[in-house]
Amino acid sequence: MIKLLATDLDGTLLEKNSMTKRNKDAVHKLQNLGRLLVIATGRPYNGVKMIKDEYNIRANYFILLNGALIVDSLGSKIMQKIIKKDIIKKILSKIHSDDIAISVESGFNTYLLDDGDNLPYPSKTRVNSIDEIDEDLSLISIYSPNKNIEEIEKLKNEINEEFKDEIIAYRNDIYIDIVPKGCSKGEGVKFIASQEEVNMNDVYTIGDSWNDVSMFDITKNSFTFDYVENELKNHANYIVTSVAHCIEDYIL
Repeated sequence: MIKLLATDLDGTLLEKNSMTKRNKDAVHKLQNLGRLLVIATGRPYNGVKMIKDEYNIRANYFILLNGALIVDSLGSKIMQKIIKKDIIKKILSKIHSDDIAISVESGFNTYLLDDGDNLPYPSKTRVNSIDEIDEDLSLISIYSPNKNIEEIEKLKNEINEEFKDEIIAYRNDIYIDIVPKGCSKGEGVKFIASQEEVNMNDVYTIGDSWNDVSMFDITKNSFTFDYVENELKNHANYIVTSVAHCIEDYIL
């Protein structure tokens, strides 16, 4: 019997952009027992390498850009979906504002269209237009720290309504992540579970934000935290205090 844990990164496996010793030790124990570890995040691959470099954790798979890109433990691409550049231009023309920072992702490179980003990635490239970018793009990230949650939620809903045939937008706390239609962390987890022949009853998912709900919906073994938004708690079956708590008490 193979068990698979799919964990969100920021606010979940990482707390304030670092990993606690308890989380790290629990993940190492999980993998030493032959369980599969999948990291599912809105980050690109260039934003997750520190998991291996700083914490010596080698995930079996990475679901990146909220499901638009899946890579294996070595970073080799397994699947990628892209957003057409003409659609990106239309979205950018709608959301452009002085209090919004926008970046776009190829999955391996981050391109900033403004100077106000807050992305914790080691390398980023500043461009004036997406026309300067030669790569295919799979995610648009909107950062607006001066807007409240209600305003960000409203903007997300407006984007989804206008461009629903091409993309889907998720709110991740104060970020909005826009990916190709049909992409989600949950679909990515189902794809990997099928590839590895893991029964969905043996899939465990954990996260702290709305872009994790698609993972909660695919398994009875879904987890979130006691400190998240109350409405989000209703989508998960279990409430825990940490990833280590989930691993120690429910998986091992």
